[in-house]
Amino acid sequence: MEKVNPSTNSIKIYELIYYIYFLILFGARAVGLYDGQTLYNICLVLGVIAFGFKLLTTRHSVAEYLTAFSLLSVGALSYICSGEKGLLLYFTMMLGMKGINEKKVFRLGLYVLGAAYFILYILSITGIITELNHINRRSGYGYLLRHSLGYPYPNTAHTTLLILMILFFYLYEASDLKKLLRASVIAMLINLYVYLYTVSLTGLISITIYLLVNLYLQIRKNRTKAENVIISILFPVVVIFSIAGPLLATGSLFTFLNKLLHKRYEYALYFLTNEKVTLFGSYFQKPPTNWYMLDNSFLYLFLQLGIIPFAVITLICLMWIKNLVAQNKTGELSIMITFCFIGMSDPFLFNLSYKNLTFIFLGKWLFDSLEKHAHAYPEILKKEFLLLPFGEKDITIKSIVPEKLRDFYRSSLYEIASHTLRYTLIFATVCMLGSVAYEKITTEPQVLYVNTKIADPYFDHKNIQMTTADIETALVAGDLVEGYSPEDPTMYVFKKKAPHMEYIRSIVSCGLWAGMISILLISIIRAVRKR
Repeated sequence: MEKVNPSTNSIKIYELIYYIYFLILFGARAVGLYDGQTLYNICLVLGVIAFGFKLLTTRHSVAEYLTAFSLLSVGALSYICSGEKGLLLYFTMMLGMKGINEKKVFRLGLYVLGAAYFILYILSITGIITELNHINRRSGYGYLLRHSLGYPYPNTAHTTLLILMILFFYLYEASDLKKLLRASVIAMLINLYVYLYTVSLTGLISITIYLLVNLYLQIRKNRTKAENVIISILFPVVVIFSIAGPLLATGSLFTFLNKLLHKRYEYALYFLTNEKVTLFGSYFQKPPTNWYMLDNSFLYLFLQLGIIPFAVITLICLMWIKNLVAQNKTGELSIMITFCFIGMSDPFLFNLSYKNLTFIFLGKWLFDSLEKHAHAYPEILKKEFLLLPFGEKDITIKSIVPEKLRDFYRSSLYEIASHTLRYTLIFATVCMLGSVAYEKITTEPQVLYVNTKIADPYFDHKNIQMTTADIETALVAGDLVEGYSPEDPTMYVFKKKAPHMEYIRSIVSCGLWAGMISILLISIIRAVRKR
């Protein structure tokens, strides 16, 4: 194989600053940090400082500065009135995008989240880190343990996987439909595997929707006018359904929709009838129970963040979607359509999750639009300023991954891709053998003990007081113990279904890992021989 010079990338300093900004804030969420933690608060401060430097080192017109000031003011006022800083943070993601290539941002996000998600998964299933797990009762099955896989909540773990899928498929350039379909099938299998742990229906459905929509739009590149109209009106229809729906639906229709959305309509109606509609949002009163949550992104934007931020975001999104349809940007449309659906059951589109990647596209579109219409501005608005001139200097960054290692990695992937059927059969065979072997050499646990925090809110379930000796005895017997602490010796006892599900997860995981390791080793050996 020919020798290649180490790859380098020449970028502007202001580009590097935005990548650092994105790495800090997106990376913090990727590794499972959340609001209230000291480390996360430090990341917020560093991210905001980096954003400030990005603005100062980038050439902007007066019109762009006024636009940025207006949007940041809306976000800041909403934060002051409601205590919610997510929208303000999204505006920084959006307003830092001038002169930035969105694909480079997505590639950085893919590397960071891909590594973080995999590492957290390994640390979680091996018990090296303590998960924030929850007991949940599922109709048709009973009690089971939902795993968070290193993230604050099981749903968060699964929606984070959605973001990882989006990052990959936006960058993935399949040469034909067959390869896209193959990648989508693999992604769906990963989706099902993660669902086995998180039991997040929201996550499972959202990834399924994204994969189907992405396939559909790739197949239907030349859509009819009717199809484009449906895509164009989806966002306003979902917004109306989210805000007006709970107030207008009555009787059996309300009951049906409430059941379909897992009581989200009931909770939405509570907040709509008990909280005030304000200009820039407000602090909510304490709800009756912890079950009452505002899980709808669009209602959250309207009611908690205020009608001014709601109107601004709605207007921007409508103009952006019109542009996407006109230019047939299938990658962005797939993400937008998916987020419309998931927004009805998850608040992450506008809260502090920092997972709404559409703000990257919104920023790109906003600055392109301002530049496109600059000829119509008064001269004073056209005037440009660069407050820190060193931002436009070019710097060269060498790849941190050695070329030989990257070449070796590509060779292994090429080996697998070139012999898909062979490796699929190897994987399936070893996977099955691994699962069977695990089942034969291990004993199924009969009891799952969890602490009060994990059992919340099922406090009426059977519980006992356990000592350290009791815990050791249970472990020796092969039973499972989650979250025991001598300071809180109350442990809730779950038999049959809950421990059985943990055993099923272990069987499946053992088989999958055996299969993956086998094809990885074989592909590496064959790639080395070919070199």
